[in-house]
Amino acid sequence: MITGLASFSSTKSGTGLGSESENFTALTFSPSMDYFLFNHFFVGGGLSYSSQTQNGSNVAGLSIGPKIGYAFGKQDSKVFPYLNAGWNYLNSKVDESYYGSPSLGGSDLSFGFGFIFPVKSHFGLDLQGKYDTINYSGSSQSVNVISLNFGVVGLLF
Repeated sequence: MITGLASFSSTKSGTGLGSESENFTALTFSPSMDYFLFNHFFVGGGLSYSSQTQNGSNVAGLSIGPKIGYAFGKQDSKVFPYLNAGWNYLNSKVDESYYGSPSLGGSDLSFGFGFIFPVKSHFGLDLQGKYDTINYSGSSQSVNVISLNFGVVGLLF
């Protein structure tokens, strides 16, 4: 199974009491390849590129790592629900004004669930909900992200 997912988010927050508002925008592309070892159980790996902007500061990140998953349904199903989990090594290039550091490294533990909707015999659409917990090296803080991703999938069976 070859998958390409993308997500976009944009957030603006503020207290409304005269303080400055916070703007956050993120765009992520995540191609991956998975192989079914036996009935419904798959292993694979993925690559992810993200670009994030917060109040004019930019962060570009690249991550890579393995994942495992379980797909439900039969070959002739109308929809294929699935669960997956993965771990990624990440490296981010940061502009100088953001945390005062030009690069950050760390890890990302993710858990996802989704649905593959077959469109043609070997082509489908993928809708995925995902939870990530990101830990940066040298920092005691972690970042928790909940995302909704949409993409395409090539089904090789």
